[in-house]
Amino acid sequence: MGESGTVTTRQPIRIEAVRGALVDACPGIRVAGVRPLDAGYTSRQWVADTDEGPLLIKTPVRDTDPEHLRRLVATTRRAAEGGVPVVRYRAFVARSAVLDAPLLVQEYQDGTPADEAWEAMDTAERRTFTRDLGHLVGRVHACSGPWFGDVLGTERHPDVHTFLHALTDSLLAQAPDDLTSVGRDHLSRAVHRAVDAVSPAAVPSLTHGDLWRQNVVLRGGRIACLLDFEHGRYADRFLDFGKLDEHVFAGFAEGRAAFLAAYDEVCPLPDDWEERVRLGHVLHALSMSVYFLRWTPKWAPQYVHELEEWLANR
Repeated sequence: MGESGTVTTRQPIRIEAVRGALVDACPGIRVAGVRPLDAGYTSRQWVADTDEGPLLIKTPVRDTDPEHLRRLVATTRRAAEGGVPVVRYRAFVARSAVLDAPLLVQEYQDGTPADEAWEAMDTAERRTFTRDLGHLVGRVHACSGPWFGDVLGTERHPDVHTFLHALTDSLLAQAPDDLTSVGRDHLSRAVHRAVDAVSPAAVPSLTHGDLWRQNVVLRGGRIACLLDFEHGRYADRFLDFGKLDEHVFAGFAEGRAAFLAAYDEVCPLPDDWEERVRLGHVLHALSMSVYFLRWTPKWAPQYVHELEEWLANR
């Protein structure tokens, strides 16, 4: 979608060009074949059969700044340091001469996205999944950072309040004045007051930023890999709960207790965790409202409605 909400047509990329870009990025590699992969919304992807095993080739469509991919690699590697099962990267090219775009080459994780497996799971299997996910997210959040901001340090904030106020202002700057019925200024004051209530003792934790079942790979019915840290950063960890609660627990509320118990074993919950989760929901709804108004406007109203409900209960 373009900024006006119209669909942007992707120009086809020939397989021969992808093969050439891969060979340029990984000199000496032997490529038996390349096939397109229909996955993801923000990038084009292909799988290559090589003498090093299957590799995933990715080039971005929306955010073509190479620093975006640098942050993705750095954040994923930080999660790996914390014992999180993630992909390994083979090569990064800031600007591929063949594809005229940034290029990332990584190992291909064979398996089933949890989103595809979900409907076939029985209740016990879903509880096992949510328990495993709780341990995994706890490991991510247990990775502490030296500042609030991106892992590379391009953006740095000294404390949780400075970070959350800046995030709020950044999102509101992208929102129309009439996003909610009470206007942007009223919404701004309410969110900033909620930010002020967060404990100043909150420490920067690694966050994923896009936790939903599609980014979890299963093998043998268990979690094998957590994908796509492209929105990851050092932040208040409960920001991750906005998407988790929407995409995992809204349709399986009975699994949330198992998730929280497992999470708490790895990364203990503080006394104010529920209030911080509520703020995470608000900022998720604001972020999604802004995002979908730009790319797919028909999905924005549900998130605006969440903001209206939150404001009504303040």
